Amino acid sequence: MSEEIIKAEATEAPDNTSAEKESHEGSTDKLKNLYQEIKEKSKEAIEAMREGKGRMRLETPIKAGDSEITELVYDFTALTGIEYTNAMDSDPNARQTYKITYRQGLALFAAAAAKQTPNVDSRDIIERIGLSDAVEGVQLATSFFVASTRAGQLRISKK
Repeated sequence: MSEEIIKAEATEAPDNTSAEKESHEGSTDKLKNLYQEIKEKSKEAIEAMREGKGRMRLETPIKAGDSEITELVYDFTALTGIEYTNAMDSDPNARQTYKITYRQGLALFAAAAAKQTPNVDSRDIIERIGLSDAVEGVQLATSFFVASTRAGQLRISKK
């Protein structure tokens, strides 16, 4: 009886054609390529975060004058002391010394991006940046702030 079931299942189950196999292999290759592309972009993003400079493609473009800005170039290392302190003073409610608020992070990112992106100033960025782009900018500023604090502590000595 089990032999009859096996024969019945074999006749009911369609054979995979070579076209289906090629389609499956093509899908697998596409997924592998997509995975590799995401992996490379992630590696590049981590490197940019570590260095404190890079590019951020905006999900929501910013209008600045007659221009539509779709990408912000930023460089936290190019900021001067006064630009840093102005960004940190942007939040009068900030209390903690070794942690920045979201407002401070956005101001710091806006200053770094305005200094490197033509035709846009920090006010344009602060007032017009979209929510998801602001989240990314604040994260970039926070990561840079924390890394700079750690690196700065290593440069301080008693002598």
